[in-house]
Amino acid sequence: MKYMTNTYLALVFSLISLSLLGQHKESSQHANNNEHKGTSRLTVGLGHTHLSEGKIDGKTEWLALPSWSLNFDYWFANKWAIGIQNDVILESFFIETGDDEILERSYPVASVPVLLYKPGKRLMIMAGVGAEFTHEKTLTLTRLGLEYGFHLPNKWELGAALVWDNKWNYYNSWGLAITISKLFNKH
Repeated sequence: MKYMTNTYLALVFSLISLSLLGQHKESSQHANNNEHKGTSRLTVGLGHTHLSEGKIDGKTEWLALPSWSLNFDYWFANKWAIGIQNDVILESFFIETGDDEILERSYPVASVPVLLYKPGKRLMIMAGVGAEFTHEKTLTLTRLGLEYGFHLPNKWELGAALVWDNKWNYYNSWGLAITISKLFNKH
């Protein structure tokens, strides 16, 4: 667990350092924040979902579960976008809820429509309400998150995403992922 945390911290620090220190050239479409309108973005993320109430052999433990994400966003205004975020956790697990209930989650898939706001050049803030699906039980969830990214040549973007999910009346989780995105302009 400590190794994974240190690895994530090193990756996030590296991304931030590169974006702050690097003087890379950006394409003219991304040099100005006022030119996002009409852009679509397809993102793939690799990360871990963290749960503080996991159950292993009857003991409550912190779980870090591998996950993938596939997201699509459309910028309908210069600083605003709508999107759909889809995540899958690649393991089954048990979670202890607030009512001392043990809930099984088998390879849960979450799908969340989100609203994104980009206050500056690299940071995005997101919020949405969706659902987490398993064959045991579907849970409604609220998602809040941040994404920090920087542009690469040929309309690519590299980033880090941090999301917090509240599964209504059941449990909370947070995810940290490294993302790669492809941008598609209306032109």
